Amino acid sequence: MTRELPSLRAVTVSLCLIIGCYSLSTLQRNRHWKDNFILWTDCVKKSPQKARPHNNLGNAYRDQRLYDEAILHYKKSLKIWPAYSLAHNNLGVAYGLKKLYDQAVKEITYAIKLNPAFSRAYNNLGNAYKALKHYDKALEQYRHAIKLNPQHPDMYYNLGNTYAAKKHYDHAIEAYLKALSLKPDSPKVYLNLGTVHSRLSQWEESLSAYRNAVALKPDYTEAYNNWGATLNKLERFTEAREVLENANQIKSDFFETYINLGNAYSGLTEYTKAIEQYQQALTRNPTSFSAHFRLASIYLDHTRDKQKGLYHSKKALQLNPDQSTAAVLKKRIMELEGNSLIP
Repeated sequence: MTRELPSLRAVTVSLCLIIGCYSLSTLQRNRHWKDNFILWTDCVKKSPQKARPHNNLGNAYRDQRLYDEAILHYKKSLKIWPAYSLAHNNLGVAYGLKKLYDQAVKEITYAIKLNPAFSRAYNNLGNAYKALKHYDKALEQYRHAIKLNPQHPDMYYNLGNTYAAKKHYDHAIEAYLKALSLKPDSPKVYLNLGTVHSRLSQWEESLSAYRNAVALKPDYTEAYNNWGATLNKLERFTEAREVLENANQIKSDFFETYINLGNAYSGLTEYTKAIEQYQQALTRNPTSFSAHFRLASIYLDHTRDKQKGLYHSKKALQLNPDQSTAAVLKKRIMELEGNSLIP
């Protein structure tokens, strides 16, 4: 299961290749979609009364996130062939991608009624129920999908995600490991496996999972971010800084990375650099409670700038008055303003 892991230096060097190849891979994806789109558009023109071309043109639109156009063609397909279970499933998936989960459930359930052995439909129905936070129903659908197709890794991945949402972390780990046994080169599974290990305070297992994710996908910003955040929890701030700086080279608009990089600098007592990172986070997400709260702490505890400390304390309290830190913030504001009461 464990892969040979790259050094941070090797990962950094590989970023240059990733950035250099990015434009080429994007062009190739666009060309593939264009070819599919041209093919099925032509088929629809030549055979407008056949259901399959409309369904496949819908897929081409869906792959480009043009969900309304996709839905239009799925519906045209079903008007021609009302018992076309694949089109019902695809229509449900498109509704799910538009966050219309009740409609997704309705369509995919009908697809299963038409084809009770349709394993992917059970999986997709599980996804819709999970999005609705009907976790037990989702688990039931994933288990049924696995019973029909026990060799599909994504079904175990989705099962693990649902167990994680229910905080059944041991079951989640079991499902993720099964997914990896079927598809060992899946970075998204390692990412979520690392998150679950972190929830159980299994830090070394968590770090190993994140490293595996990065080994498989060297431009995986989320894995770098979680890796760095875990290192911060272990007070390994120098390592965390290096990992998180790599993350920012890949995706500079991922605001969580700036929060965690600020935490690393703060742990290294480099408060000016920490402030810069939290401010960068706020330019990308002005409503970040964490950024305001941590800025307030640095300004008050380390740089002794009461005015900025008060400002960020108020912003943090305003953004999330129900946080467990609310009492601390209220007391801090009272002391700074000299007030006796804060509602």
